[in-house]
Amino acid sequence: MTSPRFQNALHTAFRWGVLLTLCAAPTQWTLIQRPRLGPADLLLAVTTGLWGLSILLRRDWRALRAARPHWTHILFTCCAGAAVFAAADRAEAFKELVQIVEYFVVSAMVFAAFLNGEADPQPGRGSTVTRATVFAALGVVTAAVLALAAMQYFSHAKNACLGLFTEKKALDIIVNVLGGWQSPLLVGGTFGNRNVLGGFLALALPLCFAGAMGAARGGFARFGCALLLLAGLALNLSGASYWAVVGAIAAMAALRGARWFIPVAAALVLWQGLALPYLPRENDLCHYESVALYDGDGHATRRYPEWQAAVSMILTRPWLGVGPGNYQKQAGSYYGQVPTATGPAEPDIQNLYLVLAASCGLPGLFAFLALLATALAAAVKANRLGAAGALAAFALAAVWHPLLVRGIGVPFAFVLALARQPPQHEETHGT
Repeated sequence: MTSPRFQNALHTAFRWGVLLTLCAAPTQWTLIQRPRLGPADLLLAVTTGLWGLSILLRRDWRALRAARPHWTHILFTCCAGAAVFAAADRAEAFKELVQIVEYFVVSAMVFAAFLNGEADPQPGRGSTVTRATVFAALGVVTAAVLALAAMQYFSHAKNACLGLFTEKKALDIIVNVLGGWQSPLLVGGTFGNRNVLGGFLALALPLCFAGAMGAARGGFARFGCALLLLAGLALNLSGASYWAVVGAIAAMAALRGARWFIPVAAALVLWQGLALPYLPRENDLCHYESVALYDGDGHATRRYPEWQAAVSMILTRPWLGVGPGNYQKQAGSYYGQVPTATGPAEPDIQNLYLVLAASCGLPGLFAFLALLATALAAAVKANRLGAAGALAAFALAAVWHPLLVRGIGVPFAFVLALARQPPQHEETHGT
């Protein structure tokens, strides 16, 4: 039998582990190359171990049951696991499966335990790391990501901050083929490029808007959320992510009634018409060019022919796909007669849903759609407008970018856990 002091120490360490994992997650920087592990992956492993040890010592199996993943998480993971057997490169497929388990099983359980307080051996006792502490820390981390993105945004030549977190191979392609050191792709913050940064902002900015609407406590915190939202809209050069966030914000305001929707919609229209065109990067043009069907020479951009190739993969192997992690290696043989440019392509331009269907089969795609839909419905039912807006923006941006990648997977799992939390009496505006 362990002492209460040791159990409380485990509980405190667990909550600090959750906080540090979430703070370390928003980056694609790799700490260990083989297998590719980042700081958040290692911190999550330690945090999971602390939580498991706490449950074993207390023999509180109810805590484990209360934090169990939603059935859609299990179904999606099982579909991905079955697709491993159809993969040509099973080692790569297994690595991808491990990542899926990390996001949708392990992270889901750890974050659920943190949010519902089941990890606390003495419920009701104050903790050094509360939910409010986590959101404050995430605000600081988001500010740091945007600060680096701002340095990259205003850089006009080779600079130490450009490509700081970009892999060498991708950096060479961006600089030497896709636009040089002034390429908008390099405005990626702590991520590899603007597209992955856009995926992170699709999750973060609706939460910032919810805080500005009143979810954050205190005028200073709400003002800080508003500043983060404004900075994120100005520094997001991914058109898909930008418009997904704008749509989510407008929908969140509409759910609060005309008193919120009319001024918010008017502010967004003025921002789009009077601010974006005059920013140094001409953001409105960057947004358009990032999702355009054709480039300046009238040729189809690389994104949409690849979508057609993905559809061909799905039609050929609809049940199990080509296996997780095998999409990129197999896509080339399915292009057929689709006209496409030669040479390197902009990174992260695939359609997430087509990638999932081609990799894990149609059952995997429908399981993931069910996962998104049930989480979004739960967030709306619980009046968690921030989580609902983040999931909606993520779902829309994922049409143009494959956002289940390192740096976004763990924050996405946290938003899913937040969305599925039941409402609490003190929450009036929704997180």
